[in-house]
Amino acid sequence: MNLRFLLSIVILSNFITAYGQDLTENMPKIFYKNEKAIGVQLNTNGWGIGYRYGDRINYFEKRIYEVDFSIIKHPKEVKSSSTFISSESFVFGKLNYVFDLRVGYGKQNEMFSKRDPGSVAIRYYYSVGPSVAIQKPIYYEILYPVNDSVYGIRKEKFNADIHTSGDINGKTSFFDGIDEISLVPGAFFKFGINFEFSQSETLIHALEAGAMVQTYLDNLEIMDVDDNQQLYFTLFVSYRFGKIINAQEISEEYLKRRKKRYKLFNRL
Repeated sequence: MNLRFLLSIVILSNFITAYGQDLTENMPKIFYKNEKAIGVQLNTNGWGIGYRYGDRINYFEKRIYEVDFSIIKHPKEVKSSSTFISSESFVFGKLNYVFDLRVGYGKQNEMFSKRDPGSVAIRYYYSVGPSVAIQKPIYYEILYPVNDSVYGIRKEKFNADIHTSGDINGKTSFFDGIDEISLVPGAFFKFGINFEFSQSETLIHALEAGAMVQTYLDNLEIMDVDDNQQLYFTLFVSYRFGKIINAQEISEEYLKRRKKRYKLFNRL
């Protein structure tokens, strides 16, 4: 057991030394100061878009500031369509559209740097911060009989006690109920892995995957069911694109300091 452990330490030490020498000798001539990027995200409970600003601490680390806006869906949402006048689809039993606005702060650390413009940089990151769920009621066109052959339409919210799928002709305008919006405060924590593959030193193209925990002060009233939640665990994938700003050249002194650090690690 001790021999295996010692062998693992030797292999790991040689790998880090070789990687560090290669990184120092082939390090890009630009020190990326800041970056801005927009992301499109697909979650297990919806989808969203976001903006990220990154402020470099050093070559490997940066602070990140994020603003994300997403749609939250309930796992029991199933689309239906009317058999009467309208062919518009709707979700039977849905009470509210729920949107989530998040503001986060975190850090990103680069594990593997690009060795050439065609390679991939791998980073991990995390962010945490407040969020607010925005609940906007949904109104439906409800059919009611005027006589044996004529039906009228009225606008109503869904009520499981009196409505069936056959009563619904479709949804009304999105703006119906806009004055009845309610807010539910919350917080989130997000962790992800970033694969940056842009072939330009000043542009960002990256794929990300990770997990997020969202919690709110109350259940989010998405559906007319008993299992609306206030705690969500979400997996996500996203595509992020943007640009590098305020790029600066790396000084020779900085390269020397990095090289000394790797030599010191090898001696230990």
